[in-house]
Amino acid sequence: MPGITRVADGLAARLALLACLLASVPVLAATQGRFGYRAVVEGQAFETRFTVYRVTPAIDERGMPFGFDVEIDLRAIDSGDGERDAEMRAAEWFDVESHPTARYRSTRVTNADGDGRIMQGELTVKGVTRALDVPFTWQPFPTGAQLRGVVSVDRRWFGVGPADEASVGAFVEVAFDLRWEPRE
Repeated sequence: MPGITRVADGLAARLALLACLLASVPVLAATQGRFGYRAVVEGQAFETRFTVYRVTPAIDERGMPFGFDVEIDLRAIDSGDGERDAEMRAAEWFDVESHPTARYRSTRVTNADGDGRIMQGELTVKGVTRALDVPFTWQPFPTGAQLRGVVSVDRRWFGVGPADEASVGAFVEVAFDLRWEPRE
């Protein structure tokens, strides 16, 4: 049955290619980038970063992402102000005792203007999940890739901080600039 053999050989070749691609899916170390946000409290802007996070892209055969799985350890927050960091870990803010991580899952990526792309997915913070489109750029290079983006998020969607905006701005600007190297 030559036809079946050719189909089986073609399938085997595709599976071998897929295995190679999966084996080379980039893995990001926390030291290879920046993941954080900018917020406004009592009229003063401040920036903070998360020092522990995992970002795993799903990569197609062209080396382009078609999805992302992002997990952020909310306990690992660093604004440069220990008192503020402790307050942000408390129940009114991130409630890290009950919800130590935030997660973003994107299973679809679409093209945007220019070199831009958009992750379409869902963000979960404090047990609340909301749809969120995240604009980004993906720049592949011979030894890896770089992912950059900024998205505005209404913290009130997730019950983070006070409900009113009298002292704390409703929107935070989440920004990331991450670099991958191939897995060894």
